Amino acid sequence: METKKEIRKRILEKRRALTPDEVHRYSELICRRILESPEYAKAEDLCLYMPIRNEAEVTLLIEPAKTAGKGVWIPKVVGEEMIFNAYDEEKMVEDGPFHIRESASDLVLTPGEDTLIIMPGAVFDGKCNRIGYGGGYYDRFLEKHPECMTMAAAFDLQLVEALPAETHDIRPGSVVTESRRIDR
Repeated sequence: METKKEIRKRILEKRRALTPDEVHRYSELICRRILESPEYAKAEDLCLYMPIRNEAEVTLLIEPAKTAGKGVWIPKVVGEEMIFNAYDEEKMVEDGPFHIRESASDLVLTPGEDTLIIMPGAVFDGKCNRIGYGGGYYDRFLEKHPECMTMAAAFDLQLVEALPAETHDIRPGSVVTESRRIDR
């Protein structure tokens, strides 16, 4: 049986092979599903990751969320923890610890049950088990804030039959791809 590391490597190679057009087209479909979800309708605050290396372009949700009056937040790594700062295009910096764009805004999210967190990940299965990128930031954040609603955005090619799960792994409430939604 493959290890988590081997599964992650194999699936990320497939994702890297997507063309920019495929990434954008699939991302539009994923974002449309998220916008039509009851979780999005309920959310007052929307937490998005900043996509890198052919991840689903969830930043397509920024303008619709702002237009709908929702707060938009993006992750910032502080030591071993992750917080969410207000998205502010004028205060974006690219010197985060993983070379991922972060917001230098002073506004920090106080998460609640009206917070929807869109999670990234490398691989998912039909039970919403997730292999991330190995840092555990989302697991630690969500362990402290279980009241938040969670969805993961991924491409169909990131789905596998089954994944090894560990007790500290936190599964998203659903996984949304370009062709379907899988609920926990």
